Amino acid sequence: MNRSQKGTTLVELIVCFALMGIFMSAAAVVISNITNIYYDVKGETYARQVSDIVLKRIAGEIEGANIDLENPESYPVIYRSAKDVSMKNRSGEKIELYDRTNTLVQIYGEDGILKIRYLPINPDMDPSDLDYQSKHFDETVWTYDKKMYQGFSVKEIRFVPAQQYDIDSMRQKEQGDLYQASFDEMTDKNITREYPVNVIGVFLTLHSPKYGDFYSYRYLRMYNVDQAEADQAGIKWSTGETDTVITLE
Repeated sequence: MNRSQKGTTLVELIVCFALMGIFMSAAAVVISNITNIYYDVKGETYARQVSDIVLKRIAGEIEGANIDLENPESYPVIYRSAKDVSMKNRSGEKIELYDRTNTLVQIYGEDGILKIRYLPINPDMDPSDLDYQSKHFDETVWTYDKKMYQGFSVKEIRFVPAQQYDIDSMRQKEQGDLYQASFDEMTDKNITREYPVNVIGVFLTLHSPKYGDFYSYRYLRMYNVDQAEADQAGIKWSTGETDTVITLE
């Protein structure tokens, strides 16, 4: 037989197919990892965009808050659930404050979205009136269109004065890396920051059925409230289940 006409043997074919199988398996693993990384980055990018928009909107309200030292009703209030109170958790799911136009503003998460409730003050009523809160007029609840959330929902918003973190109770909740880094900083005595009383920490948790949970936070200063006013007024707390508002020392 002419050497140039020699064909491929069965053993050579088997070796060739075996090598091809190994290469294809390796390629599939690499492609799968790259695909997972792509979707992780894509999900984080979407979540970061949404969280930046939500936190920026919240920042606009908190940074513009105003306090009238002669009117304790104007002091910022953070509302905690009964469970938060029993756990001695000093963060709350809703904050209430007044802006420069004397409009009562409430910020909270509900139905998977950010809600900002505006309750203009009724100038004809005495704030000490027991029906004062229920007789505001022109109430408005502001929200973003759900399309803005890009498939994410607001799982939780927590408000807490930056000086008054209760780290142990907060850590009973599942936290992400961003949260943990912040909490570690607050609990390490060597690097703990001394925040002014007029700084509020806002912790946001977004959730997507496809991408999971995403955590972000921001410290916001009430720029219209100077240090002396903040020290005198402080931040009040309420469970929302009673008219009594507790001021923490």
